[in-house]
Amino acid sequence: MIPIRWRDRRVQAVAVGGLLAAGVVVALLAGRAERGPVVAVRRGTLTSRLTTTGTLRPAAAITYRSPVPGRELEILELVPEGSTVAAGDPLVRFDTTELALEVDRARQELVQAELDLDVADADLAEAEAAARSLQEGEGALTAEEVRVRLQLAQRKAERLHEEHGQLAPLLEKGVITAAELARVATEVEAADEELALARRRADVLERVTRPRDTARIALQRAQKDAQRGRARARAAEASLRIESLKAQMAACAIAARHGGLVVYEEFLNTMPRRKIRVGDRVTSSQGVITIPEVSRMMVEASVSEADVQRVRTGQAAVVSVEGLPDLKLHGVVERVGTLASTSMARPFDDKRFDLVIALTAGHEALRPEMTARADIDLATRDGVLLVPIDAVFEEGGRFVVRVPGLRGATSRPVRLGVTSDDVVEVLDGVSDGESVLRTAPLAAPPRPVAADPRAPF
Repeated sequence: MIPIRWRDRRVQAVAVGGLLAAGVVVALLAGRAERGPVVAVRRGTLTSRLTTTGTLRPAAAITYRSPVPGRELEILELVPEGSTVAAGDPLVRFDTTELALEVDRARQELVQAELDLDVADADLAEAEAAARSLQEGEGALTAEEVRVRLQLAQRKAERLHEEHGQLAPLLEKGVITAAELARVATEVEAADEELALARRRADVLERVTRPRDTARIALQRAQKDAQRGRARARAAEASLRIESLKAQMAACAIAARHGGLVVYEEFLNTMPRRKIRVGDRVTSSQGVITIPEVSRMMVEASVSEADVQRVRTGQAAVVSVEGLPDLKLHGVVERVGTLASTSMARPFDDKRFDLVIALTAGHEALRPEMTARADIDLATRDGVLLVPIDAVFEEGGRFVVRVPGLRGATSRPVRLGVTSDDVVEVLDGVSDGESVLRTAPLAAPPRPVAADPRAPF
């Protein structure tokens, strides 16, 4: 039989050995857990992206209104809202009854103006004939008669004066009698009076009558010419008004200038506001239909102050729409805001800059005001060292990776570069092909406690 004392020591030794073995197993398990999933550092291409959300807007939109300013027109026909139209498709048709009445009145005004123009032409022709008569016709003949009479009277007076001078010596010689000489003297006096009258008539004609007649005829001619001008202007105005009214009537049937989605405008003359509908009377200031050009869309978004220096025009972007999760669109950064803005409701929030991304191609399912997400490619690096982003940790204010070893994992500081959604560029600290852990370091396991050999079994 084995002594009891010896048996107790064997039991104690087995117990102590078991506890030591258990401690070793716990330590091995702890080391294995600390190593965790292992990934190799590799070289590859890294594309850094910036994600932002915004709203879809059309690159261009046309609002169609009444084509007649200063007049209310009734809407007779409207293309259904939400439908897609092509260039040239009918959109709106307005009532043209009032315009047709205006055309009839303008035509009557044109007829009257043309009659007035004919009368004015006749009056002007008459005034021009009077002017020609004064210069070349009866007026010229009258002036010539006065001039001839003056010459005749002057010759007669001169002849009689000469005759009287020749008869005076004959009276002294007794050849003629005193009565005969007195008769010649009377004729001389009468001839002088006729000459004076002829001169006065010629003077009045040249200084008074002809200038007065010339001025009167010129005035009449000017009046008739002005009358004809007014009649011609009224006729031209009536003709232009007819053409304008006809053009307005033709424009009352509005067709789409380009394709797009039909959106009704709100009717401003109702309270509460509602959409435009058939039967409404609208002026040219009231929008009726807006056609956003959905084939050319853009995303209006914003970028934070910290990221604005990384965004440049021309950078590529992938756009997804919340309402169309399976649709992926491509775009290009078109504009980055120059000045930052803040929300008036939340003035202490981060400042943001406007960002516009133009889609390179549209889609028939896109709608304005849809929520869109844009992933912008900021930079691409080839042949750089890459590690998963979940294999980088922060310890003591620095970035580290966990490198597995025979005695467990150790932390190694690293210097990082560009980051993407799943990997990060490592500039220094690891080498190509080296392994790192994806798991954070575990807390140190408790050390096993050896059994006291003096303790009871």
